[in-house]
Amino acid sequence: MAKEHFFYAETPKLFKKLEALSRRSGVSRGQAFEDWLTAMVCALAAETKEEEYLAMAERHKRGKAGERVIDLISEMFGRLVYAMSETDADLLGDLFEGALTYGEHGQFLTPETLASFMARLSVDADARPTADAPLLVNDACCGTGRMLLEAAKINPHVELVGQDIDPRCVKITAINLGLRSRYGWVTCGNTLTDKTQFAYRVGSFYHETQNGVRRGVIREVPIEQTPVTLISHDVRDESRDVLGGQEEATGSRSVSRPRIVEVPRWLARLEPALYRAAADEPIKEEASEDRPHQRTLF
Repeated sequence: MAKEHFFYAETPKLFKKLEALSRRSGVSRGQAFEDWLTAMVCALAAETKEEEYLAMAERHKRGKAGERVIDLISEMFGRLVYAMSETDADLLGDLFEGALTYGEHGQFLTPETLASFMARLSVDADARPTADAPLLVNDACCGTGRMLLEAAKINPHVELVGQDIDPRCVKITAINLGLRSRYGWVTCGNTLTDKTQFAYRVGSFYHETQNGVRRGVIREVPIEQTPVTLISHDVRDESRDVLGGQEEATGSRSVSRPRIVEVPRWLARLEPALYRAAADEPIKEEASEDRPHQRTLF
């Protein structure tokens, strides 16, 4: 049997929690990991994926209130967020490769140092998007999103587009981007055949629920709303140019642009600064007839 191997000191702690989840729920390690990923995606989806969450939770409802197995999943999520904030490392990818896949089907993740080097070679740090030409960075076999994350470090204005045939990788990439406030798209499917199972939009948004307005960062969207079709067409056109082929007479190409109501990038970047200011400066209370308890930061 393969031996677990991890690159980060924080990963073994997550692995022990994963083993406890598997044992207490009576499911395989792989199933426990997939359920944990599903729980995190749903938690970041602002109550837009409640049915998927409830179906997953049925396998982990043993125990009394406060001691149920499902509570361990929440604890694991909190530990992951804390560890990521301390290291900024791909801990989910480390756990996935070191305790789940063991390189099955040649599935080895690109080391983060190499991903950083490749991103520096291929990403223009000075490029800026326009209204007619979004600045897209595409990884057609994104794994856990390491190269996309490195690309965003070089140019934070890019829209990240990841594709992978493994739904576990797609969920890990979405979580990695969402927890780092990166905007992008992640699709699950075969890049070579354009067959897609599902797609996520990663980026801050609001969702009004029966319990009030919720804030989320991962949202499942129709594949038609993603830039994947546009990218596929462009790749084919560029390939024909390189090979000296003729472009197919398909008429004018029309690809629908994403239209999702979400928090603008500038506001998403501004909010952390506002939170820091709120922690350092006293909050002033303003009163009026319409807003008797209006709170402001400045």
